[in-house]
Amino acid sequence: MNQTVIQELIRKALAKEITFREILATLGKAGVESYHVDFLRNEFRYYATSGESYVTAAPLVHKGVAPEFSAEKIERINQKVQAGHASYPDFVEEGAAAGCAHYIVYLNRKKVRYFGRDGGEYIQHFPGSR
Repeated sequence: MNQTVIQELIRKALAKEITFREILATLGKAGVESYHVDFLRNEFRYYATSGESYVTAAPLVHKGVAPEFSAEKIERINQKVQAGHASYPDFVEEGAAAGCAHYIVYLNRKKVRYFGRDGGEYIQHFPGSR
């Protein structure tokens, strides 16, 4: 797994220079099968099809994770991101405010699972994958 490529993707996402689809395409080509983003610890974990993994801290900016999870708010911010009306930093801030403590992106299954501190969860399939 190319850690330099991953670090550059994180940088570009936080600088609003890359879309979610572009991130997925790059990670897929790099052999990544899933990744986990933790808003409580501000870190990313990447898992490759080879069994290799990589963990890195990230400068995620938010006002803390809300105690109650709202799938509706997660859905709304995702719609804004997909429509190009919000960026990854917007998603981080609004996602944490919606109670998302962490999420896992499954590239092969084309879905994202969001988890709240209170046990709430929500599954969203990639656009056009159903």
